[in-house]
Amino acid sequence: MAQDGSREIEKSLLHRHTEKHFTAGEIVLDIIIEAAEVAEILEEYGIEPHEYRPVVNALRKNPQAWLDFMMKFELGLEKPDPRRALQSAFTIAIAYILGGLVPLLPYMFIPIARKAVVASVILTLLALLVFGFAKGYFTGSKPFRSALQTALIGAIASAAAFGMAKAVQG
Repeated sequence: MAQDGSREIEKSLLHRHTEKHFTAGEIVLDIIIEAAEVAEILEEYGIEPHEYRPVVNALRKNPQAWLDFMMKFELGLEKPDPRRALQSAFTIAIAYILGGLVPLLPYMFIPIARKAVVASVILTLLALLVFGFAKGYFTGSKPFRSALQTALIGAIASAAAFGMAKAVQG
């Protein structure tokens, strides 16, 4: 998972790099069209033509600022923070540690394995429901549906892992 996060960051950087070079070429070759696009973007923010013309002219004089403006406002691609990769890696690592502790907690406090297994299943399903609800709430989808989906997928994955362990065990 941490590797997936790293790959996503690399893909994002490559995409931004490609778009940056493409947009830089457009600015040089299609200066009138690109200036019109800047005007269009500024109009979306309620800026009047007499207000944005000086901005467009100023951007024409500074190609790097123009490129940065187009990357941010036309393409929605901001300069990546170089510390983001390390931050993402730590976030994923902490999430794995905490996520892995949830099903193990009952075994630390309940000495009888059968009871600990039941408590572990219940605690894990509750944690998945809470996580799924939070995910749905913060992503703007239906929180209750997200909670049920997350718990169901977690239960299926757990059952599959348990079944494979039983099959290998004999």
